[in-house]
Amino acid sequence: MFTTTTTRHLPRLPATFARRFSSLPRVTPKTHVRVLPTPQRRALSTVQKWTLGLKQARRDIWRKNPILLPLALFSAATATALFTYIAYVEYTRVAPQYHKFPPPVAESLRSAVYYTEVDLNPPKALQAYKEALRVGIEMGMHPFSDEVVGIKIQVAMMLERAGLVKASVEVLERTKGEIMGFVEGKDRGEGVIGVKVEGGEEKVKEMDEFEKQQRDRVLKKAVGIEMKLAELYSSDYIQDEKKAEAAQVAAVELCLKELHRRQSLGLPVGGGLEADNTEGWLNVTEIATALSDLAGRYTGQENYELSIPLYMRALDLLHTEEGDSPTCKQVVLLNSVAGGMAGQAQKPIRAEDPKKAKEQLFDAAQKWAQKAIDVAAKIQPPVRDEECDTSCVAATFNLGWLAEFQGKVKEAEKLYGDAKSLSQGLGFEQGVSMANAALKRLTKN
Repeated sequence: MFTTTTTRHLPRLPATFARRFSSLPRVTPKTHVRVLPTPQRRALSTVQKWTLGLKQARRDIWRKNPILLPLALFSAATATALFTYIAYVEYTRVAPQYHKFPPPVAESLRSAVYYTEVDLNPPKALQAYKEALRVGIEMGMHPFSDEVVGIKIQVAMMLERAGLVKASVEVLERTKGEIMGFVEGKDRGEGVIGVKVEGGEEKVKEMDEFEKQQRDRVLKKAVGIEMKLAELYSSDYIQDEKKAEAAQVAAVELCLKELHRRQSLGLPVGGGLEADNTEGWLNVTEIATALSDLAGRYTGQENYELSIPLYMRALDLLHTEEGDSPTCKQVVLLNSVAGGMAGQAQKPIRAEDPKKAKEQLFDAAQKWAQKAIDVAAKIQPPVRDEECDTSCVAATFNLGWLAEFQGKVKEAEKLYGDAKSLSQGLGFEQGVSMANAALKRLTKN
């Protein structure tokens, strides 16, 4: 409650002033004196009362809360800064994500993202995503545009995040099926699919051209979906390695089939329809990654007969793309080929002369491992990265292992020592541990 200042708060008359007043000459009755009216105090207006009350309240607050008040002010300033930052993020980062969507769709998506990222609530998020898709299709968004397909993939991500992995898999499988139906339709030469086009022949041509470009873009998403399905099938939630392998095989088959189609049409192997368009189909590095991922699965199964050709195909793609400027990805693949050949040499070999065939595999493995080291030596920073360094360690260790397996103990000891020194220089503890174990094994023998 606010209070106003009363007369007792007014300052008293100074004593010096009072003495001066009493010492003035007395006025005789004959003297004509003009009597001035006694000044009256004006009543305070409402605004003045509020102002005085606020001043008094401020003084009381500071006096009664010397610690809490500064904390409260600090909290208020922090909250203001936080809300300012949120507004900045909304304007610079969040809003641009929705600018391609019509406002009604963007509104539903904001709710969906809130119930996905902030307050995870699968039923509410799913309802909002469905509403966004329904409104988007009604407003004329293409069913295979990046935006619509992206919403469906986001639904799968939300379900996975909520631990509903089987439901996520179902969404991805259905989305992949829809995409492949669209792609196969375009490959058969079908016209505009699934969209009502108004505006005459020119609009139909524009939509047909758009769908040709979208064919590449959604096919790229289909490969990514297959690789994601492989991950989910292998997860602890499902643990179905057969389906995981089938999904990876499907991803590679899509890549190889599209490579063959593009080569036959004279199109760039990677990227979009034109040489300078990189937003469409997978680039060469992405294709090589799909191939090497499947090869890695076969290597883990010790199925080297299947893994080596995939590593070789991926390496060929990268070598053609990178030319005389190799990257560390080539080093990794070269060492993977060497490892595959060394593994194959340890398994029973069906040949007229198994011993000779085994020796040939060992020799080939040594050449590929040495090639990895030689290529890595040509790669300088900033292109050279940790992949090159650790692959060099692995290649050197593999050369030591090959020498040991062939009974070349001194050569093996030197190579293991080199691998250990390289690992120590890089702080690569796993390499140090493996080299120490190998050296200890040689000492015992």
